[in-house]
Amino acid sequence: MAKLLFIGTQDWLFARHHLPLVRAARERDHDVVVAAADHGQGARIAAAGARFVPLTPGLWLNHPVAVARCVGTLRRIMLEQAPALVQLHGIRAALAGLAAARLAAIPRRIAAVNGLGIVSASTGLPGDGVRALARMLTGAAMAGGTRLVLDSPADAAVLGLDPANPALRVTGGAGVDPLIHMPEPMPWSPPLKLAFISPLLWAHGPGLAVDAVTKARAAGADVTLSLIGAPWPASRNAVPRAILEGWSSQPGIGWFAPASDMAQVWRQHHALILPAGGGDGLPAIALQAAASARPLIVSSSAGGSASFVRDGIDGRVVDGSDPDALAQAIIQFARAPALVERMGRSARERVLNGYTERQVMDAFKRLWAEMLGPESPA
Repeated sequence: MAKLLFIGTQDWLFARHHLPLVRAARERDHDVVVAAADHGQGARIAAAGARFVPLTPGLWLNHPVAVARCVGTLRRIMLEQAPALVQLHGIRAALAGLAAARLAAIPRRIAAVNGLGIVSASTGLPGDGVRALARMLTGAAMAGGTRLVLDSPADAAVLGLDPANPALRVTGGAGVDPLIHMPEPMPWSPPLKLAFISPLLWAHGPGLAVDAVTKARAAGADVTLSLIGAPWPASRNAVPRAILEGWSSQPGIGWFAPASDMAQVWRQHHALILPAGGGDGLPAIALQAAASARPLIVSSSAGGSASFVRDGIDGRVVDGSDPDALAQAIIQFARAPALVERMGRSARERVLNGYTERQVMDAFKRLWAEMLGPESPA
């Protein structure tokens, strides 16, 4: 029984997105260990069939001493667990984990990077420097035998990778279960009801969504916007509560707490708007909305979402930095409810052809079999 060691940054993040991969590994009769910062989700991970190794929550700090400590901690865990394969989830886990795996002499490594973060989102000369460094490190890692798994072809392009590179795989993000997220009947219209669902960080584009809806309403479109999410006071990029409350006081704009019942959300909304600035990969909420037969309005700079949405078929892909372009897409939706329904049906079909949890699970099972050899059970 080959052992797989999955390393993630936060246990809640791993539990939210990657438990299907634990189930996929157990289907191949692998012994599975998950190591992540402990925020109380270890029991949930264990219930999926993995042994949980808690990491100190402060392990992933950015300063050099913390990075060195992190590499040392991961190396120790790798030596203790002696896995046949290490799989690293997230760009921080990949950077520290690949260094640790080399020090621990573990030759089979997968870096599953769901979004490139600052590598993709940085602009100007600093951004060019970050991307040049990322390309150099990625090339060295892949030349050394690491397999890289990305959310979208756009992320591969940012890293300067040939999509035909045998060490590269592009999957449907974390996938979505289309039997849980089912098509919901559209609400009455007008008005067109848009939902922005995301952590409320400036980089995710809530301000652009508000500006675009305000412009669309000024142009006569009957449209409302629900901002659904929590402020992140610990992040320097968080939208301040006072601004959220100010937005919510404007006509047609509402701010609501994170939703636990997504089916109810989509029974109340016609489409998802996510004008993010990039770096987030393919968000789970985008797949959930599409599986629920809702079209998407996304930014052309948001690699994963922009690669998923076929402009004019599953939704609209527009210049997310331009509120006027976003407003025009909103106006189009507000004036054509039949188009919104048709795009929603197409978005669901898009999910069913490559973006389901089962399809992502099977893609990883094929990759593990390729790396571990025929002695590993199918």
